[in-house]
Amino acid sequence: MESMRILLLIILTGIASCQSEMSVVLRDYIPNSESKTTGGCYFPAEYQGEFVMQVSGMGAGGIMYEPIQYSTINITFNSIPVWGYCHERKGDNVLLMDRYGEKDCVRCIRLQQRSRNVIEVFSQALNQCYTRTKLASESCAKLDTASILYRAKEIGGLAIRNEYCPIRGQYHFKYTINNDSSFECNSFASEINNCLDGSVLHWNFKRCNFRAHNLTYNCLGSWPGPNGSNYLALWDPDAVDGRPQYRCGLYHVDNAQGKTYMAFSSDSSCTQDLNNSSSGYETLILSKRLNEKKVPDYVQKHVATFPKWAQGVWEESFIDNGTMTFTDVNGYNSYTFITVHSNEVLGRYSAYSTEQCEQSTFMCLIMHQRSENVMEFTIAHTDAPIFGPLNLDFPICNDLIMNDLVWMTQARIERVESPCPITGQYHGEIPDLLGMCAEISSNCNTREMMYFRVIDCESGELFEERTYLCLGQWEEKGKVKGEDKNVTYTYTMRNDTNTKYKHECFVGFMVDDDEIYIKEAGDHCVRNIDPIKQGMRLSKKGHCYGNLPSPAPTFKPIKTNPHDPTLRITTTPWSKISGATQMPGNTVSSSIPCRSSTYTNLTLFVTVLIAFLNAAFSYTLG
Repeated sequence: MESMRILLLIILTGIASCQSEMSVVLRDYIPNSESKTTGGCYFPAEYQGEFVMQVSGMGAGGIMYEPIQYSTINITFNSIPVWGYCHERKGDNVLLMDRYGEKDCVRCIRLQQRSRNVIEVFSQALNQCYTRTKLASESCAKLDTASILYRAKEIGGLAIRNEYCPIRGQYHFKYTINNDSSFECNSFASEINNCLDGSVLHWNFKRCNFRAHNLTYNCLGSWPGPNGSNYLALWDPDAVDGRPQYRCGLYHVDNAQGKTYMAFSSDSSCTQDLNNSSSGYETLILSKRLNEKKVPDYVQKHVATFPKWAQGVWEESFIDNGTMTFTDVNGYNSYTFITVHSNEVLGRYSAYSTEQCEQSTFMCLIMHQRSENVMEFTIAHTDAPIFGPLNLDFPICNDLIMNDLVWMTQARIERVESPCPITGQYHGEIPDLLGMCAEISSNCNTREMMYFRVIDCESGELFEERTYLCLGQWEEKGKVKGEDKNVTYTYTMRNDTNTKYKHECFVGFMVDDDEIYIKEAGDHCVRNIDPIKQGMRLSKKGHCYGNLPSPAPTFKPIKTNPHDPTLRITTTPWSKISGATQMPGNTVSSSIPCRSSTYTNLTLFVTVLIAFLNAAFSYTLG
């Protein structure tokens, strides 16, 4: 059983089957081991996984000293094996304990997640390590080196998931490399677009003074940069001849001139030969291609309006009178909807829809206000005829097929306070996850806050901790053990991460004041989930955080005037239904990368764990 326990803990940390890495983590769990981590020192699930970091490449001015090379970096639950294991957390900084010969030493680093696929590491030289913890702690104020980690693999060694490109639609561009007139495209004849798949940028060079060719980059993410600009990270899986596989650049949009300015570094850093969005190793000026498809006359003459409560800015939507724009970050598309017929009583709107690359159609959009801060919309399938000159009553929203609707959940940007539906502290074992428990609690003083922790049931050791801001909740009829009963959906936002995609939905059912069931329902509230059969049973353990008297759980939506203005699972994309830092001298860059897992949500965490447990039992019996 002890060997099974150790194996289970290895699985929980997402460690790959690489002996050199496994030995680092094993010593943290073997009783009486020489070195142990400080309780609660871990890397959040969002940081875990397999990454690459540039270790050699371009010099100043783009002069290539040697072909660009990368080293594999694995971040596990409590270690970065080539740098050390998690010893102590000091705010945003982490002290890593490493082993040199017979002595331990400590170094300080800070990780900042820039996007789902990009992490920036701040450190002193990574080959600098202190034998005294006090000196390492003091060095946290002197982290003067920045390195970029690009995610290389998803959980289980699967290909990474791109992010939606911020350069949306079709553009013409000018181009120059290293301010050299012998390598330029000095007219707006070349083209860039993210058509077909909005997470991929296609570059087509035309009328340049070098050989015309095409490039394809996968978008890995974007994040705020200096002076109103933004960073952009790209991946070229087909890069050859020492060219960088990963690119980092800056861009900004000049709405007054109708131009987008973009510049890239000469390697995979975000600094080398990159001065600003108008000056870099490679510099582009983009001009939006004019729309070639005109809006039909009928649409221009019959614009209706969306409801008053829906007007304004939502997380990925903007509604102004009868026009709505929406960015589907899961399906990698942008849409513009113009409604030509509205029925606010039924929440149905006949609309003309156009994607970022001008593909258009007529469809029926259904929109409902779920709470003061939350709305949902979907596209309903219809057997009605496509719009034509004789269909002046526009019957697209008649005879709808209402089964299996997939809703897109949106939170208002300027929102009001919304208390969470759970009051108190609740505790329960995580289904199918041996020995692991979850704790959910609320804040008596700030009732819109909710806390989630994953711990070892026996020892109380912390494995995951999250904070949520409740945005809104509502009741719907759902299946609970085969019966139609009211379930509660709660839409939340992670309050402990700076990434863009941090909205999550939960579905819950209250048996009585002391027993509730809860299940994650994706970043858009997935229906047809039975909280009792599929969720986690939680029992009341105590009062809410803040030591105030705790009332019974209010697992009911907060009443609002409908006319006034961990834990995630994969949501079906809506489009489906409609400077170089040198590594320390002791670093080993393996030619066969060691796999590690990134548990971005509890459901995926449990699914992978079950598969590993099957193998683990076979291993134990063998």
